[in-house]
Amino acid sequence: MIKPLTDSVYLISNALLAPVLLLMSLMLGWTLYLLGGFLRELWERKRVRKALSEALEAAIAGTGKPREVWERLDKQNRGIPARFLAQMKPGGFTAKSANHALGNLEHDIAAAISRLSLITRVGPMLGLMGTLIPLGPALTGLAGGNVQTLASNLVVAFTTTVVGLLVGGLAYAMGMSRRLWYGRDFGDLERLCELLFPDGGNDAP
Repeated sequence: MIKPLTDSVYLISNALLAPVLLLMSLMLGWTLYLLGGFLRELWERKRVRKALSEALEAAIAGTGKPREVWERLDKQNRGIPARFLAQMKPGGFTAKSANHALGNLEHDIAAAISRLSLITRVGPMLGLMGTLIPLGPALTGLAGGNVQTLASNLVVAFTTTVVGLLVGGLAYAMGMSRRLWYGRDFGDLERLCELLFPDGGNDAP
């Protein structure tokens, strides 16, 4: 009674190895693609912060009209401010448009962070599955004296472990950094909207 069940589970487990390795490869490629965007953001980070600081200073000092402040910020065309202005422009430089753009931007930020959180959790899980699945055939090969089968399965097991940890570690680092960056930028944009639209309803002159 038990042996048919164990044999079935063993076959199912071995059948999952190929999909797990395929998913692991796809997730590694996805992570490296996201890493490229992260490095570009890191390169542009100083200029984005400088542009936001200058826009805040101008708004606090009242040295420019709201439209002029937004246009000055738009010239940087980078990072979170660029995404915000891209969503704000169709509705014009108004308080209503700014609030709508902030809402959309908050959703986009949450989606970007959630993708990294997904990779952080799923990457190591796939790595663990890719580690455990080959151990069955490896032990079978050891019991039968087949050293080649043992070695090949152990190579697969240890390789998937490393890749899973790499994917999870990269995604975790990018997620933590982006949470800090986006949180600070979003807070500055909210403050900017409060300064430029103090009544919360009039169009920008």
